[in-house]
Amino acid sequence: MSLISNIIFHGFIFAIILTTYLLFIMVKFNPRIWGFSDYPKVITEKVPPQTKLEKKKGSLLAIPFFLFGLGFPIISTLILRNQYGGEIDFFTAFFNIFGILMFGNVADLVILDWIIVGTITPKFVIIPGTEDMKDKEYKGFRFSHAKGHVLGTFFMAVLSLLLALIIIVL
Repeated sequence: MSLISNIIFHGFIFAIILTTYLLFIMVKFNPRIWGFSDYPKVITEKVPPQTKLEKKKGSLLAIPFFLFGLGFPIISTLILRNQYGGEIDFFTAFFNIFGILMFGNVADLVILDWIIVGTITPKFVIIPGTEDMKDKEYKGFRFSHAKGHVLGTFFMAVLSLLLALIIIVL
């Protein structure tokens, strides 16, 4: 499989699983537990800060998210290395990891942030006590959260460099 084919194939799988997990959390748990800090300040300042229990639950839910977020691109890159006969150069490893992470980043931004939270704004994404902000402040989430994804892209690039280096060394 070529590098581009691998990125597209594994990127779609990664994005689907990641988005499904995040959507499940959004539906199943109160938004005060997962993603509270991602909401615009104008929304979070209207309600009390997260409790220690809410933060703890959010941290526990983050464990599978981060394990999958790190593990899947690594496994994909190891599979690609195997397909290339056991050798892979640094840039191929980097672009594979970064490409897969970007599929997840874009899916999160477009599907969850722009469409679900910022456009549809179902009840399960609204922090209790901020229901009156649904038609204005929650719609602004589309743009305010896009900035976070741009910063996340830089973080993913650095992470991809580090993971690619580890794969090359191993």
